[in-house]
Amino acid sequence: MLKILDSVTAAGDESRLNEDRYGFCERAAWVIDGATDLELDSYLPAPSDVQWLVDRVSTLLPSAVSNRDYQGARNLLRSLSKEIGEEMKQLGFPSDRIHPTCSIGLLLAGADGIELARIGDPTCLAFGHLEIELSTTFFGRREAQAIEQANGADLSDLNSRDGIRERRKRYIKGAFPESVFSGHPEAVLRIQVKSIQLDCARHILLCTDGFARAVVDYEIYPDWPTLLEVALESGLKSVLTKIRMYEADGKGAVHFKRSDDVTALLVEMQV
Repeated sequence: MLKILDSVTAAGDESRLNEDRYGFCERAAWVIDGATDLELDSYLPAPSDVQWLVDRVSTLLPSAVSNRDYQGARNLLRSLSKEIGEEMKQLGFPSDRIHPTCSIGLLLAGADGIELARIGDPTCLAFGHLEIELSTTFFGRREAQAIEQANGADLSDLNSRDGIRERRKRYIKGAFPESVFSGHPEAVLRIQVKSIQLDCARHILLCTDGFARAVVDYEIYPDWPTLLEVALESGLKSVLTKIRMYEADGKGAVHFKRSDDVTALLVEMQV
């Protein structure tokens, strides 16, 4: 039912580990964007807490998808959050430590149709008889406001880090219309879902916000159909190359991270 046409993932900075992941199984595909870890050390058994989270989410998703007891993407992700939380509890994760978080873009295919789901800021697109987009500008607007208020401070600056820390807590607990994925015991998952008929979508593109910059922020491509055409002809890596060229020219300074991790997955639906 799903044919993976292409994929790409790359760290934003060669000096640090990529916090993005992607994966797929028989009837699902996903991209995961780990949020920058705000702790200076790692408690969980990985190079950082967020590395542990994105690895566990990507590892657990295939078995979660194969469990037909869940009904829909929302229930699947909520169940996964509880499972992650239980693992963290068993590992003795301190209650006063900031929980690692991530964004998830998910494609679920079933006999009755397709579900696109997101939590956080990935972009999920369906191309076919209709063009369907599942995305948000919420986090980008919040980030732009924070950068303006920080007066040029970067993440290593204590004031900037503290501001992000407070926003992260509020995102986890659902203080805003949008939230992020975590295993926090008080997590509120604001999951956005769109259902699509199988015959209405030929191609599905899932991507993290670092990849979405090619259209949304940098305007390297005028729209998503143009980017899709390029990706089908030249591959997703050609889009990544354009993004990095743009950033190398010093034009990516509207974000805390001038050059973000980039991940995208291109899927063809086979009815």
